[in-house]
Amino acid sequence: MLLLVGACGGGPTGVESPRQVRGVIVLVTPRSLTEVETLRIRDGDGKVWTFTTQGPVDFTPSHLREHQLLGQAVLVTYVAKADTLVAVKIED
Repeated sequence: MLLLVGACGGGPTGVESPRQVRGVIVLVTPRSLTEVETLRIRDGDGKVWTFTTQGPVDFTPSHLREHQLLGQAVLVTYVAKADTLVAVKIED
C-alpha cells in the first residue's frame, strides 16, 4: 500500500501581497545617492509607517527630501516580509 501525504499551505510564508499607504515624509535615510535605506511617513490618521528597501524605488533620497521639505505626500507600495515593511515603489 502506498500512502501519499500532501503538503499544507498555499504560498510562501511571511510574504503578503503588495499594499499601499499615502502620507507625508517624516524621515529619509539614504543607502547611497540613488537608493533609500529607510523611509518613514505619517498617514492621514497620524500613524507613522517605517519602510526599508531592497533596491531602487523610483525616487532618489534627495527627491524624497524635497517632498519632505514641501510637505508633499507620497504613495508607498510595499510588502510585508516577516516583521519588516519593504517599499517596492514610491509615487507622487
